[in-house]
Parts: sequence; C-alpha cells; structure tokens
Amino acid sequence: MDLNDAPDEPFETMEMEFFHDLADYVDAHKKRKRTAGDNPLREWTPHTDDWLAELLRLEGRCGYSETDCAGCGSEQSPFRCRDCFDVRMWCETCVLERHQDLPFHRLETWQDSLYFVKVDLKSLGLRIQLGHPSGERCTNPKRAFGDDFVVLDLSGIHQVALDFCGCTQALSRPTQLLRARLFPATPTNPKTAATFTLLRHFHLLSNQANVSGFEFHTTLARLTDNTGLDPPPDRYPSLMRMMRMWRNLRMFKRAGRGHDAAGVKATAPGECAVICPVCPHPGKNLPEDWKSAPPERQWLYRLFIGIDANFRLKRRAVSSNDRDPGLNHGYAYFVEETGYKDHLRKYSDLVQETTSTCSNHDAVRLVNSKGRETTDATGIVTIECTRHDMKRPCAVGDLQKGERYVNTDYIFQSSLKGSDHVVLVVSYDIACQWSVHFWERMNKYDPQWDAAGRRFIFLIPKFHLPAHQASCREDYSFNYTKYVGRTDGEAVERGWSAVNGFSGSTRDMGPGARRDMLDDVFADYNWRKITRLPNSILTKVKNIVELRSNQVLAFQAYDEKVDPALKAAWTTQVEAWEASDGASPNPFAVTRRPITMAAVRLKLAELEADELKARTQRRDQNAAPHATLDDLISPYALISQGLEHEEEQRRLKEKKADLGSRATDLQKGNVVVARNALHRTIEAWQAVQHLYMPTVAAHRSRDASRSTASSLAEDLPLYLPSNVIELLMPVDRKLQDIEWELRVGLAHDALEDIRRLICVKRKLLEVKGRFISGQHHNTRARGVITRCDKKITQARAKYHACYEALVRLAPALDKTHWRRDTGLQKLDDNDVRHMSEPDPTKEDEQTEGTRTISWIWTTKGARSGDDDEDEQEMLRIEWCQARARAHRFTEEGQLLEEEMRRVVQFYEWQASWWRARMDSWEGRSAEHREGLVAYARRQADLRVSMKALCQKAWASGPFWLSQGARL
Repeated sequence: MDLNDAPDEPFETMEMEFFHDLADYVDAHKKRKRTAGDNPLREWTPHTDDWLAELLRLEGRCGYSETDCAGCGSEQSPFRCRDCFDVRMWCETCVLERHQDLPFHRLETWQDSLYFVKVDLKSLGLRIQLGHPSGERCTNPKRAFGDDFVVLDLSGIHQVALDFCGCTQALSRPTQLLRARLFPATPTNPKTAATFTLLRHFHLLSNQANVSGFEFHTTLARLTDNTGLDPPPDRYPSLMRMMRMWRNLRMFKRAGRGHDAAGVKATAPGECAVICPVCPHPGKNLPEDWKSAPPERQWLYRLFIGIDANFRLKRRAVSSNDRDPGLNHGYAYFVEETGYKDHLRKYSDLVQETTSTCSNHDAVRLVNSKGRETTDATGIVTIECTRHDMKRPCAVGDLQKGERYVNTDYIFQSSLKGSDHVVLVVSYDIACQWSVHFWERMNKYDPQWDAAGRRFIFLIPKFHLPAHQASCREDYSFNYTKYVGRTDGEAVERGWSAVNGFSGSTRDMGPGARRDMLDDVFADYNWRKITRLPNSILTKVKNIVELRSNQVLAFQAYDEKVDPALKAAWTTQVEAWEASDGASPNPFAVTRRPITMAAVRLKLAELEADELKARTQRRDQNAAPHATLDDLISPYALISQGLEHEEEQRRLKEKKADLGSRATDLQKGNVVVARNALHRTIEAWQAVQHLYMPTVAAHRSRDASRSTASSLAEDLPLYLPSNVIELLMPVDRKLQDIEWELRVGLAHDALEDIRRLICVKRKLLEVKGRFISGQHHNTRARGVITRCDKKITQARAKYHACYEALVRLAPALDKTHWRRDTGLQKLDDNDVRHMSEPDPTKEDEQTEGTRTISWIWTTKGARSGDDDEDEQEMLRIEWCQARARAHRFTEEGQLLEEEMRRVVQFYEWQASWWRARMDSWEGRSAEHREGLVAYARRQADLRVSMKALCQKAWASGPFWLSQGARL
C-alpha cells in the first residue's frame, strides 16, 4: 500500500486495531489447533482427496499438449523429465539439448496418447563426452566397451553411451572420469563408475544410519526398475570397492596428506585420525610452561584415557591379511597389523593370571575360554579420552581370546607413543587386576618405553565400580580421587552404542576391509562429537553451577558441626592419602568388623564359659554344692533355641502356603511330619522356659484353654522376652540382654543373606539375558530366579522379625541410639535393591554421580565396644565423602573452564596448520596448485568459524562458573 493512500487516523489507533486483529488471528489459530487436537495429521486428513487428486494429475500431461514443444514449438513433443522441476513437454531435439549436462536424469514419453512410459537418454542418442568442455566434441572419441558403460547415481543404475577422449594429449581414462566427477571402479579400463554425489550420500548415510552397501545397491536397483521386468546390471561388488577407495581418499584429503609432496606413503602412524580438540595436546593447546606450572594448575593438564573391549565387533575366520591387507596401515585408529601380530607372537608365552583377587570378571575369566575356532577376532579393545568420548590415534586392535593383557598392553603403549603428558588418569573396568603387574609387563616389552617417567593413576569407571569388592570401591574410585573432577570413566561404554550397529555388516568382511570400515566409522563418530562441542560443554557449564553449590554448602554445613580436633586429624589423614597415591591408610575404608550371628554366639559362649568357671570355683569353695537352673540349660541356650524355633515356625508356614489346592498326599504328609517334630521340640523347650520365666506358664495355660487358640506347632506362641514386654510381664534383664545380642547378630546375618542373594539374582538375570534362549531354557532360568526371590523374601522376614523385636526391647534396655550403634534400619521395599540400581522413588537421583545407594550396602554393623571409636569412624567416613563430593564438583568447574580455553586455542593452532599447508608444495600443475591452496584455505577458515562459534556459545561460561559456592 502506498503511504500516501494511508487513512488519516492516529498511529495509536492503527496500532491498536492491528494488535486486536493479531489477537483475533492468534485466538482463531489456537482454536483450530484445539479442534485438530494439536495433531497436524488430523488437520491434514480432510484434504486427503485434494492431495491425492494432485498426485494423479501428475500422471497425465498436466494440461501441456504433446504437439506443442516448450522449447521450439514443434508439434512432436512427447517427452518429459521426471527429475527436472519443469513438467512441460519437449521434443527429442530440445530434451537432448537440455540434458547434455544432466545425463543421469530419467525421462518418460507419452505413449499412444494413453500414459507415460520410461525412456532413457541413451536410447535417444545422448552420448557423454569426457576430456572436453561441455558441448565440445572430441575429434577422436573412444567408445567405452560398446556403449555398455554403467554409472551409479542417486537416481538409479544407468547404462550410458560414454566416449573417452582419444586426442594425442588425452589423459588416462580414470583421470577423465574423475575430472567429470565420476569415480571409476578400477584403475585399468573401467567399465563402471559412480557419481561423486552418490558416494558422498552413501558415505554419510552408512555412518549416520548404518545402511549397508547391499541395501543401498538394492534401493538403486529398485529406483531403476521396481517391477522386475527390466532389472539393471548388478554392480554391488563395484559399489563396495569404490566406497573403500572413496573412504580412503577422503581420509587422506582431510588429514592434509594431499598437501605433502612425499605422498600418502609418508603418512605417519595415527596421522589421519580426527583428534579430540578438548584433550591436552602439548604444542597445540597447552601453555608453553605447562610442565613447570604450580601443582594447583598443573593438574588441569592431565590426560584422561579409558580402556575397554567390545565383544560384539567380532570377525569370522574368512579371508586373510595376505588376501585383504587393507588400505589403512595404522594411519588412523587401528594399529599397524604386522607389528601388532609380531608382538602377540613374541609374547605368546606371557602367562596371565586368570584367578581374580576381586570379582570373577569375564574380561579375565574368558582368556582361556574355548569355542573360538570359527572366529578370527572375538572383538576389539580401544583406548579413548574418557572425558570427551573420542577414539585416540593408533588405539584400536583386535582381540583373539578375551581381554588378554598382552593385547591391551600393546594397544595402550601404541596410543601413548609421542605423548609428553606427565600425569595420566587411566580408567579400566578391571584396573584392579590389570595394574598389579603393569610396570613389570611394560618393562618386559620395552624397558625404554616410558623414559619420561610418567605417573599413572589407575581407576575403575563409576558404573562398573559397585561390582567390585569393598577394597576396590575405596581405592579405585573416581569419587574419592583428587583432581579428577566429575569424570566417570564410562565414556568408552557410551561410544559403543553408535558402533555396535556395524557389527552385522563387518562380521563377514575380510580383515583389511573391516579395519578400513571401522576406521572410517570412528573418524565420523569423533567428528560428530566435535561438531556438538559448543552445546555439550555449554550444557555441562549450566548444570555444574547449581550442583556444585549444593554439594559445597552441604559439606560446609556438616564441617561446622565437627569437633576441630577431629577435623584437623581427618584432614591430615585424607590429604596424606591423596598425596601418597594410596600408600597411606585410606580414610574412606571401613576398618571395624560388623557383628554377625557367629560373632555374637562366640561372645556369649565365652561369657557362659566364664560363668561356668566361676560357678565351679564357688562349688569348690562350698562343702555342699547345690544344683541350679544353669546346670540344666544355660539362659544363652534357652534364648538361642527359642530363636531357632521361631525360624522353624516361619519355614513351616511357608511350606504349608506352598502346598496349594492340588497338593499330593506325600507333600501333605511331609508338612504333618515336620509339624509334629516341631511340636515335640517346642514342648520340651517350654518346660525349661517355665523355670526361667514362671509367669509365662500361667499365661500360656490361659491361651491353651481358649477354644480359638491354634494348637498347630507353627502357631504356638513362644513368649520370648521381646514378646513378654508387650504383655507387661516381668522378665529377667539378663534374658533380655541375651536376646538383644542374638537379635542384632541375626539381623546382620539376614542383611548379609539379602545382599548376597541380590547379587546372585542380578547375575542370573544378566546370564539369562545374554546367553539363554528358547522356551525350555528360559523356563528353567525363570524357575531359578523365582527360587532366588523366595530366599530373599525369607531373609527379609527374618530381618523384620529381629528388627521388630529390637524395637520392643530397646526401651526396656535403655538403648536410645541403638539404630545408630547397630547400623540397623527399617527395611522398606525400595531398600532391597542392588547397589548400582537407583532409588525408584527418587527421580532426581538416577545418574551415577547423584544416585543414592541403599543403606543395606553402607551399614557398618554393630558397635563392638563401649568407646566412641566406631562412631568416630562413621563420622570420619561421612565427612570424607562429603568433602570429596564438594572437591570433585569444584574441580569439574575448573576443568570445564580449562577445556573451553583449550578448544579455542586448538582451533587457532589448526587454522594456522592449514595455512602453512598452502605453501607446503607447488603441486603437479598450476591447476593442482590452485586446488591445494583453495582446500587449505577453506579448512583454515572452517576452523576460524568453529572457533568463533565456540567463543559465542561460551561467552558467558566464565561468568556462570564464577557464581555459586565453591571450595
């Protein structure tokens, strides 16, 4: 609208009307969305007929007549292109002229004024001329194999009429194809080629979506002919060969090897790997004085690496390295095969200890397993950075039998060649075993391998740590180790999810093809991680501030309540342990033994022995000895037998409940026999109980006289001291003390049974999921797991009985802080879980760093004396853990700030490295030289743009990290 035609109204009035109209539009749009149920498909459904009609309209000529060529107006114009944007009709001359530079488009012709049928450009006489500019014909063209040349394009598989240039200055046929952006399948007399567009598309599609070459080739064949009437020629082997060459060339190109006059043969090991820009790289993203930096700064330059094996990436025993040596000879991630195999042969006699001093890890146990005759590689082992989840150069190798140390050691050494790092944090799920004789093995391989005298800190990833024994959980924990931040060591495990999808397509490959393929997969994975760095690091920065404040404030609140003298002693102890690499006593370790039933019985038996000895001495002093109750049965034996009868009653009730409605006479008879035997033993025990507890006899007599009282053995009341308290009957304090001690021991025994059975059940579920298939075997496995659940239920019932008895006894015995002293708590359903399982009732504690372990795994047992040593140990451990959490979150903030700086500096170095490549070589020709310079400049500018993106994303990062509480 012309401004001069605007109405003479105040601007405010026009503005208000505009906003009213806008509000009406928004309300109407919201109403439409509510009507459609916020579902675009519902909104589209009423238009189905209209859209279908448009699709069918395109099957006709769309109003264009075949007697009117869109180009020259010719009356004979029956052709239309299926791939061009224009849907008009063309004559043969015009359509060939239009597609001289689009030789792989698909045409269709209006047949007999009835419908369109496919027709290819070759049948219309189109010839593809190589070696000359478009439209210029060669004076001496050389036809390609009788016009039977095959080109693979995204539109399908085409048989084309192709002419090579035959002039005196003609280039080789592969070169002519490459200059036309056609990739030949062979270097000699090629008969097949693929467009660069197709290879780029499939390269990205295979890495991103794990599409196999066979599926992709089948898709191209169906695009060409989906009826089976005229199938295209099979070029699947050619496609796979071209893709291997394409991946290899792209790897060399991106690594700058094309800018070296020495060629690809001068490539150094690992030079073609995509390296992590966040990790510390001396000379690239570290300060010049990083080695001499003070300790409070030097820890920021540590290298965090992790080791893990993947047993899904197997390779069957097909082909060989002689027949399929591969194209990447240790240039990227896989180590050079010849040197690797020489090492394995040389140290094949290396004896690996298969008896674990910790848990029965599969990585150690499977070393000597059998059944590997048909498998050449049982998996791979890899080394990568554990903070950023990227594979390191020359850090991947095949395994033959389990995670043998001889394999892992070579890969580990290979990944550190040329490394100048002073301190390395190494995480491995079997670090507690692998690190024991680490230096002995390394010095055996090469006494000079670590001339720099580096320091290695061996830890176990956080998710794997709960499966280890208690000493490992204290000595190899990321949570307790100084200067590791919130690193969890599980990055290697996370990366397998993106790689496991290739296990099926690489299982039957030759050794070289498989290594080349996985090298490319790892490179793509690293690159994807790099492109996501701006967002991933920014997310960590945003999350760490609040979490750090919470942990620091919690520690400071706890720290203020601790006695200064104890705090000073604990600080000295934990700092000494941190500085000694574990040589000093571990302040996180539990040193006292929890009380068990066996220990309680031993203690009471010793007390009873002392009493017997004292009674014998008294008798010797008196001339006329007299008999006592203790001569008949000791109070310890009385209460102990009563508890045993209580347990037998529970078992008999469970056995009766398991009978069911279809129980056999034999099953019923077994229950009756057990009931009668229990009844007799209880009656004999009751006779002695009445002597110690006379008031119980009268009470029991009244209960027996009631018609409603059950006379079955499993229902007979035992009237133990804990039961008598509720009835307000007097009872000997000594009997209460004895039951208290026995109940505490039984409760801890029940907890130990629960912990053991939970671990057994977890292992059974793991074995069932991994190795058991078929209805028969699954039924048997479920039966075993059901029996395990039943035993857990029995142990829980035993614990509940003991806990309730202790609750009743505690007031009578004046045990105010008995829960703290014994380490016993009420056992809820959500408490009965494995230590690595999160609390199902707490949705905000589901991660490894924030989850809470059930108290059954952290209880310290009963106090063993009258002093405060046990209580102080519990306070010390809790104080050390709170301190460690606060320090780890504080360190994480410092690490994130350092990592942001390193990324920016790395891109600066990489940009300058590519600029130096512009002048590194004159090239083979002026055209080649121009291409070298253009590619190097583009890569340099790309790094500058990536640097700018990171700086923009992290502009407020230092400010956020400076907020909140921190140590």
